[in-house]
Amino acid sequence: MANRKSLLVGSLPFKNEKEAMELAVEALHDSLISLPDGEIGEKTEQYPEGSRTAWAMNVIDMCIADSTNWDIVQEGKLLPNGFPVDYDTLYKLRPKHSPEEIAKYLNFGYFDTYMKSYHLYQELRKKKNLQNVPFQVGVPTGMAMSLHMLEPENIFRYFDAFNERLAYEMNQIIDYTNNDIVIQIECPAEIGLVYANPPQVEFAISSILGLVNRLNNSVKIGIHFCYGDLNNKALVRPETLERMTDFANAFISQWPKNKELSYIHFPLAEGNEGPRLNSDYYKPLGKIQLPKHTRFVAGFVHEKRNADELKQILHHIESIRKHEVDVACSCGMGRRKAEVGLQLMTLMKQLVEA
Repeated sequence: MANRKSLLVGSLPFKNEKEAMELAVEALHDSLISLPDGEIGEKTEQYPEGSRTAWAMNVIDMCIADSTNWDIVQEGKLLPNGFPVDYDTLYKLRPKHSPEEIAKYLNFGYFDTYMKSYHLYQELRKKKNLQNVPFQVGVPTGMAMSLHMLEPENIFRYFDAFNERLAYEMNQIIDYTNNDIVIQIECPAEIGLVYANPPQVEFAISSILGLVNRLNNSVKIGIHFCYGDLNNKALVRPETLERMTDFANAFISQWPKNKELSYIHFPLAEGNEGPRLNSDYYKPLGKIQLPKHTRFVAGFVHEKRNADELKQILHHIESIRKHEVDVACSCGMGRRKAEVGLQLMTLMKQLVEA
């Protein structure tokens, strides 16, 4: 029996959080590293697929409603599903307080949102005997939020204040759940920065660690490297994995010794583009030096590849890594149709057992 595990990176294309968790457990059961709630939220006319599927817009909505502390400086252009048309048509906001003051006026609502799902998770865990599958809480970095929300001249001024507030809300959840969770930190902004401007590697690392170092030491942390997935299109489509590999090793070398790095997820497909079949493409992955107890999660599962092709890719990666690896999609499934989400989970199960 293989020792591989599966990871659902975050959003799932189902009716609500309860259905998402139930379907995930039905498909993958205790092969799951952790169980996300699907990040769906309320389905409304504005967000027919769920308010949490467009997390950046959900946060922007909160700030737009708070005109005491925020000004709108650019109106966004949105699609019928509530998502921005592209990365250039997001709303841009301007805080009315300095970076030193703004954190006290922020509330991203993570504690209330995840507590509703955590109680559903507890019931499901007991019912399905999932004692070794913790609850997964996904959170972006402050850089990802500021990149989506702020004018260019304010992005680098305010991102650490966002980290401060995000860590506060994560620590509320950690304290409430008695550490029965994994905090998954999602890093599309930092990976985008590394590919757009390689000299910024150290800054990208400090951006992630600015959140990590504020989290309670007792919690398990997963890292989701990400190419972005707005409207199922990636922000980055790399010709080689060398840059991400070098970034990963630099990042790992600075990981704080008092924090538990449960896994790192590496995206190996991009949005609606399936993973490559060429084995040479994956060779740089062999250079990544993970800590002893950190899991390597290969994010290559994709609906544009059949089971045999995906098993071939898995063989390439494991031959290069010289050990079994865990399997995942390159990003959350929230931009897919429900039937595609079920198809992808079925493929993941087949790969775990291959």
